[in-house]
Amino acid sequence: MRLPRRHFLVIVAASVWWADLGRLFGLPMGGTPADWSVGVRRWVDTLLPRDGSSPAASELQVHQQIVAKAAETPHYTRLLRAGMQWADKQARDRNASSFLSLHEAGREAIVAQAEAMGTKTMPGMFFYQTLKDARQFYYEHAASWPGVGFPHAPQPLGFPDYAEAPD
Repeated sequence: MRLPRRHFLVIVAASVWWADLGRLFGLPMGGTPADWSVGVRRWVDTLLPRDGSSPAASELQVHQQIVAKAAETPHYTRLLRAGMQWADKQARDRNASSFLSLHEAGREAIVAQAEAMGTKTMPGMFFYQTLKDARQFYYEHAASWPGVGFPHAPQPLGFPDYAEAPD
């Protein structure tokens, strides 16, 4: 039986595409979003680390809230999976076994790389989406407020009718 040229070209193109995805993302990240919690924890702790007056994001369970949100949204699940796979590949390129095993400076470099790529790329979109959600979930907790100098959340107790504090 002879294979038509068109079918042969489709099979070759699909094989090349599949191989490129494998090189880009490394080994597949199996399981559910809940299984990725450890990697997401390290990612959000790099975004919002502990400082002198505020806890790290993971201390406020921000990573679990992001994972729960991703579990409810298929697109976010795919973005979270691809983003963590990309971060692991970047870590392997730096001779680490995974993003989890990198030292702080290495993790910060990968986060900065994702940010610099912009929102038209998957790593950039992953960075901006997780940063937006991490900030939202982080500042919902009263334990984060001393770090910004407020005794309460800035809104809605702030100045809702003004762009700046009234005179």
